[in-house]
Amino acid sequence: MSNRSYLLSFLIAASLLASSLKANALDKQEIKTFPTILKGNVQEQVKQEIPKTGIGVIGLRFIHQSGFPSFIEQVYSNSPASRAGIRSKDLIFAIDGVRTDKLNSDGVYQLLAGPPGSTVRVFVTRGQSMFNVEMLREDLANFPAEIQNRYLAGPIIMPVGNDYSPYH
Repeated sequence: MSNRSYLLSFLIAASLLASSLKANALDKQEIKTFPTILKGNVQEQVKQEIPKTGIGVIGLRFIHQSGFPSFIEQVYSNSPASRAGIRSKDLIFAIDGVRTDKLNSDGVYQLLAGPPGSTVRVFVTRGQSMFNVEMLREDLANFPAEIQNRYLAGPIIMPVGNDYSPYH
């Protein structure tokens, strides 16, 4: 046999001896076990908390021109306004008894917005129909980011004398 064969045989024997010693050492160690005690029902409840903004809205976008009722440009889906049956092109004639034609756009916005969970009563006109709708304001955090940004940008103001008018 060559030196290379002896070396290979020696390495294999050393490896087997090392494995045997490790196995033997594990057998001699004391393995401590602890009793497992389970009591009752184990249940994990994960509730995803939606961050609150403190701004309550009804979910619509309006255009306001002084001297006219506010024109509803868009009603956001799954909002208090959409659930109440308000549609785009409706006019908001009054909010909580205050006529919108006497207000500026900021005044209309301030009357529509309020604490989340509070109620707002809106007098709406649609063609020849007029009706009151009472809604609970919903926290702005419940709306998609795009809608939140639109609300935070503020109302659309129609300058007097502009050729475009939603009332025609």
